[in-house]
Amino acid sequence: MEIQDSKGKIVKEAFPSELISIIGDILAGIVLSLLILPFDSFPVLILMIPALLSLRGNLSGPFIARTSRDFIIGHFSRRTWIENVLATYTLSIITAFFIGIFSFILDLILFKLFILPILYLILIPMISIILTLTISIPCSTGLNYLVFNRGLNPNNIVNPVMTAIDDFSTVFCFFLTIIMLGVP
Repeated sequence: MEIQDSKGKIVKEAFPSELISIIGDILAGIVLSLLILPFDSFPVLILMIPALLSLRGNLSGPFIARTSRDFIIGHFSRRTWIENVLATYTLSIITAFFIGIFSFILDLILFKLFILPILYLILIPMISIILTLTISIPCSTGLNYLVFNRGLNPNNIVNPVMTAIDDFSTVFCFFLTIIMLGVP
């Protein structure tokens, strides 16, 4: 059974990583704005960003928690990690598909711009999140391993640090995807 951390230890471990998360998220938002503002399809693209960032957090967070739990209780294995990865990718693809559909519906209702075909609105979040997870999963697993082996609680440190890393990855992968697809 896991020993409970004291309040002081939790704050001492978590506070620096929370600062990294806050600063990283602010910088990721600035970079995102600068990168996608020039696109003609900006109004439609901006609809996807909150959903993509939320999706990334909602999928990456549980992945990180399950991985750190496995390290803490001593049940980390290749098999459980692969199952965790496959579950995360499967949920990502399904949810990204719905982000594309909802973006199309919102464009239809709010903007009526029809700058991007529905296929692009589905492919952009799907490719973006798959690329992001391809960066995030090895990083978070490695960080969980390093933090745990240093005697720290990965639950206090890894998630906030990975939030900043993942948000930058999401911004970069989103931009890369719209460039690869030739989005106007």
